[in-house]
Amino acid sequence: MKIEHPAISVIIPTFNGEKRIGDCLESIVKQDYPRDKMEILVVDDDSTDRTVEIAKAYGAKILTNGYRNIERGKSIGLEQANNEFIFLIDDDNRLPSADWLSTCVKAMLDNPEATGAEAIYFRYDKNDPPANRYCSLLGINDPLAFYLNKRDRLMSTENYWNLPGKVLRDEKDYFLVEFDENNLPTVGSQGFLTRRELLRQTNYKPYLFHIDSNLELVKAGHNKYLMMKLDIIHLHSDTIGHLLVKARRNMLLFLQQANLRTYKWKTNRLRLLLAVLIMLTVIKPLYDSLRGFIKKPDIAWFLHPALSLATVFSYGFTVIGWYSKKMLAVTGKET
Repeated sequence: MKIEHPAISVIIPTFNGEKRIGDCLESIVKQDYPRDKMEILVVDDDSTDRTVEIAKAYGAKILTNGYRNIERGKSIGLEQANNEFIFLIDDDNRLPSADWLSTCVKAMLDNPEATGAEAIYFRYDKNDPPANRYCSLLGINDPLAFYLNKRDRLMSTENYWNLPGKVLRDEKDYFLVEFDENNLPTVGSQGFLTRRELLRQTNYKPYLFHIDSNLELVKAGHNKYLMMKLDIIHLHSDTIGHLLVKARRNMLLFLQQANLRTYKWKTNRLRLLLAVLIMLTVIKPLYDSLRGFIKKPDIAWFLHPALSLATVFSYGFTVIGWYSKKMLAVTGKET
């Protein structure tokens, strides 16, 4: 049987990634996919370290960003991509198996109605730092997303699709899931395969916000996704402090870019309040930790109650500070 290998453009936005990008690229060039069917586009954001030198050593084509914005980098990569398929991956991701890409491509070819494909697990490694193990165990880097049911990865202890969306088929390598605009999780990053022409139909310039573009596609009827029974390596954080710093940064970016965004994490106020109360009381997070620990013993589960509590305060102070500054700025202009 002839095996199809459509051409793929791999897009990697990066900034000062010399400690990360080599392993990412190594995992890509070691795929069993024909090398002449892949172009690797590294969109560099004016790095001051050896990022570009390392990327060139792996045969990557270097594109320049310079806007200190990862979404701008993705947009530049998509604009310059030449191939039928687009694979979006960050420099802190690695593909853990040589057949990772070919498995996703085959699923896409077998399901031409599918918009895209991504792994449903983060790779769990017992030798990782506790903070990274925590993210892999729960399939998140944000406890709020967990309790609002907005995550797009399963916990390492789950083996069936229990997140939003309607499972149309349960196959050996994937779930084919149908979403709508109200239940779409945050798909589209950390290793996402899609078709170039679909992604170019969205409002991807000057910023390619992955979830916004997928929301546009879902609204247009491209609402079926391949949730692959694969895992992907993600270097979340080495420490708890770094994990909280990243969460605060992401919240600030969301607030700063709100006028550019279309995906608004739709949820009613009662559900949001309930999620906050759950995280503040820590009883449910502790229960979830114990339940996970019983299934897969690892002390990292018990970071969940503390991180749930810390996340509420971190987000609360960030949001209050942001809107206070805006109000002061408006008051200053009026006076």
